Amino acid sequence: RILLSVSPGETRIAELSEGQLVGLSYDRAGQRSLVGDIIAGQVESVIHHLQAAFVDIGEERSGYLSLPDARPYEAKKGDVIGDYVIEGDSVLVQVTRDPEDSKGAKLTMKPVLTGRDLIYTPGRLEISLSRRIKDKAERDRLSKALAGRDTSRGGLILRTAAQEAEAEDLIREADRLEANWADICEAFAAARAPKMLQQEAEPALRILRDIGGAELNAVVTDDSNSYNALRGFIATEMPDITDLVHLYRGKAPLFRSEGIEEMIEATLEPLVPLPSGGNIRINETDALVVVDVNTAGARGGGRDQMIRNVNCEAAIVFGQQIRLRNLSGLIIIDFVSMRITDHQEVVLETLRRAVADDPQQPFVGGFTRFGLVEMTRRRKGLSLSELLCDGPTTPQKSAITTGLEVLRRVLEKAHAEPAAQFTIEVAASTKRALETRLASALAKTSDQL
Repeated sequence: RILLSVSPGETRIAELSEGQLVGLSYDRAGQRSLVGDIIAGQVESVIHHLQAAFVDIGEERSGYLSLPDARPYEAKKGDVIGDYVIEGDSVLVQVTRDPEDSKGAKLTMKPVLTGRDLIYTPGRLEISLSRRIKDKAERDRLSKALAGRDTSRGGLILRTAAQEAEAEDLIREADRLEANWADICEAFAAARAPKMLQQEAEPALRILRDIGGAELNAVVTDDSNSYNALRGFIATEMPDITDLVHLYRGKAPLFRSEGIEEMIEATLEPLVPLPSGGNIRINETDALVVVDVNTAGARGGGRDQMIRNVNCEAAIVFGQQIRLRNLSGLIIIDFVSMRITDHQEVVLETLRRAVADDPQQPFVGGFTRFGLVEMTRRRKGLSLSELLCDGPTTPQKSAITTGLEVLRRVLEKAHAEPAAQFTIEVAASTKRALETRLASALAKTSDQL
């Protein structure tokens, strides 16, 4: 189930599976992600010793284009960045990572268009299937559905979501994506860089597109405008799930009625309990994420068996937490020391299975000689603590997050006990945030009272 809660200044999107929170996204005013945007950029400089280029994309900081991202799929050996771009060039690029700190957005000259079941690849002229589609009969069926299609203008990747899709639906989506790409190319030919050619779908629609497969049971929103937008998007891209979209009309706020507010608070805590009585402690730093596994009050079986069980539980739980908290970069896990080598292999395999379906493609290394497990995960956006707090090393909620919570509480109170006006008491930093960056959200809240 996907739940969307809209309030002044932000939209929160929760993904639930069997009643458990498995995904959490925030769409805040003034903090739109650039990832997926397709832009006509202009090369400002080519840095030969870095084998990279800086590209003006109309943002405060220039985007960064590395040689691998400038290189076409079929490239010669010994190539250099200057083979593909020179200063002053207009280039068609797509953002793959948002700006962060002093770094500009990361760019690629190999853009793709993502649909519900297909990914259109203009520079990769072949048809392939997701490796996660395991069933041979289904792979054969999907391959036949698009067999013989002309790929001279662009190839296709059948996503995992394409399983059980009808052949005519796949062909219709492929045609739509190809037509969309033709429109982008036409706009690029006429554009004066820098210019936005196509923005990625807003987060709610993107999540719906990405996980709106056969397992989706319901999409619920508490906002009529979002409800209409969702139905319009679905009518075009996913007409078979129109009946799954619902407008919430309950008295209690949507997230509160579903217990999601409590789940969010738990996700910000460093300590995560395990079913056995053990726990894991997750510590984010600016350089890496450190995870410490503890047996705590765990009991049952012999010592070696108990430790193996706790470590396996920790691997499964951390596989869930890494996505919920959007942790990325270098991650170090300090499992409880195991004397039996076979137990180490079991724990590693459990961890790999726990992150196998993560779209950010975590890589799990083996145990180091110090008994630690190293892993990495691609960065996509801010981590939950970076978004909601003042940074990974400052666990307190930021003034922006507190201000938005206050506005939700005011509307909740007004709904339960209407009054002519409300007075709120907040810290000085929150007051400044409400009067500056959240001024429009504050005004919208007043209008809704």
